Amino acid sequence: MRQSVVVLDSFIPAADLSAALEVGGLDVEVVAATEIPSGPGVVALLVGPETVGLDDRHLAALPDLRLLAATSAGYDHLPVDAAVGRGIRVTRAVDYCTDEVADHALALTVGLLRSTAKLDAAVHRGDWDVVAAPPRRIAGTVLGLFGFGLIGHAFALRAHALGMTVLASGRSLAGRVPEWVEVVEWDELLQRSDVLSLHVPLTDDTAGIVDAAALERMRRGSYLINVSRGGLIDHDALGAALRDGQLAGAAIDVLPTEPPDPGDPVLAIPNLVITPHAAWYSPDVASRLARQSAENLLTVLEGRTPKGVVG
Repeated sequence: MRQSVVVLDSFIPAADLSAALEVGGLDVEVVAATEIPSGPGVVALLVGPETVGLDDRHLAALPDLRLLAATSAGYDHLPVDAAVGRGIRVTRAVDYCTDEVADHALALTVGLLRSTAKLDAAVHRGDWDVVAAPPRRIAGTVLGLFGFGLIGHAFALRAHALGMTVLASGRSLAGRVPEWVEVVEWDELLQRSDVLSLHVPLTDDTAGIVDAAALERMRRGSYLINVSRGGLIDHDALGAALRDGQLAGAAIDVLPTEPPDPGDPVLAIPNLVITPHAAWYSPDVASRLARQSAENLLTVLEGRTPKGVVG
């Protein structure tokens, strides 16, 4: 029986993945699928964040599985503990879209501060009034980063180049940040940031961390950016904070349910910019993901530790 790699992610080009595996000397069949597979012969399962419901019973039906890989930086959609218990290596994608996400976070931040979406909408309504949504100066604005991994660092570099003051909070940041970034605790980050941007994975500790209490501690008239995971934010509380002016605006690239239903209350929240989980994307990203996935499978089959291992 020929071994196979099953891809549950429509963005991964099967031809690029096959070519990378062939260069590595591995003769396997690459199968693009929309349903979770079962049966022998599947040595790797590549799972995009849009695939939900994967659990231990699916792993039990894949006796030859060696690698379970998230084709995204986040891996909360994978049953990590169950896979590790079965001796399956689990990985997440690493540094495949760092620049893209940092660029997107910067674009959302600049858009909010300079009121570009509001001013555009006003012009299309027939208004020509700059003070209806007055742009703010970017230099000197305080950017608070919750999380300072590769993406947080890349965003910080961009913000610093624009003259923003950068704060960072998160786990184990000592010695990892440039001298021009001030490391603070979470509560101080909330209180001092003009713009708070989230750059942490969704875990039991971070789920819903931006709740009503956190939003209340933020500066009145400040802004919120989320390019990480929708579950970090209590969106009911976010709606309330935007409606009463506690926040001047927010921009999010991720939602708890994607895509949202037409009647989802999040779509009716004022002063909220929503992009369709697009921060990671550029035309080159898919090929990078394919190459990294191939390298990780080859590494696992050789008994070595793959890149981005989480279990």
